[in-house]
Amino acid sequence: MINTKTDRKNLYLKLDRLNLIKKIDSLIKGGQYHARVEDGRFVPNGPAMGIDAPWVYVKSDSQCRCDIYHRVFFNVLKMIPSRCRRCYKVVVRPRTVVELFDLYELQREMGVYCKCGVEKRVTTSSLYGGYFYCDSEEQGQRRYKEVRELVSEHLSPETPVILKRYCTEYEVGPDSQGPSDELPELTEEELEFEAYVIHNFPSVGFGTHQPDHVTASVMMEWISHASRYGDDTYKTFTDGSPLFPPYVTYHDKKEA
Repeated sequence: MINTKTDRKNLYLKLDRLNLIKKIDSLIKGGQYHARVEDGRFVPNGPAMGIDAPWVYVKSDSQCRCDIYHRVFFNVLKMIPSRCRRCYKVVVRPRTVVELFDLYELQREMGVYCKCGVEKRVTTSSLYGGYFYCDSEEQGQRRYKEVRELVSEHLSPETPVILKRYCTEYEVGPDSQGPSDELPELTEEELEFEAYVIHNFPSVGFGTHQPDHVTASVMMEWISHASRYGDDTYKTFTDGSPLFPPYVTYHDKKEA
């Protein structure tokens, strides 16, 4: 309950801080969220699985709220929340789509929080990626050594593996907040506000299992992606045939 009797001199500022409707106005008007009738908390309009995502989510953390960490905190409130600040990722860069499928099988065997797929972000200069999620830098360092050894064994010693902090967009791109090692700590007031926002965005309809029909659709896109970008190793999965027949050409073949 808001008490309007105490500290009236700063009441407007206090109300502004609590006014999430004003802060997420673009998400409400854009039809992404609405305030639930029974308690006024914000929920997505028609929560649905991201069937057009380029990733296979091999194992997901049900406690991780990336839906609001990115969409609400980073995109709208311009904050990097505390959970993201603890997130370190071991990143594998498969060089071919064959290596991508090999990485998928490796991730399945490891049984840790991870995903893999094709890269479509302008801030990432690679065709494919695999991510292993860790809750601290210390855990990330241990996971890096483990993944580096397994990737060398099951993919190739030449396949790049790195350890980085949180989402790429937080650090690189037009809306980034700069180098991750220069990020200022959250203040007590910011931590209180973060908890207030999370309370008002309950987890609704976000499962951790990706059904086989979605996985199949994503993997077909992996193969199409490889074909589009000149990675002919995709033919490993098409019995050596191209996805599309070659053009009819009319130039002098001897001069080509």
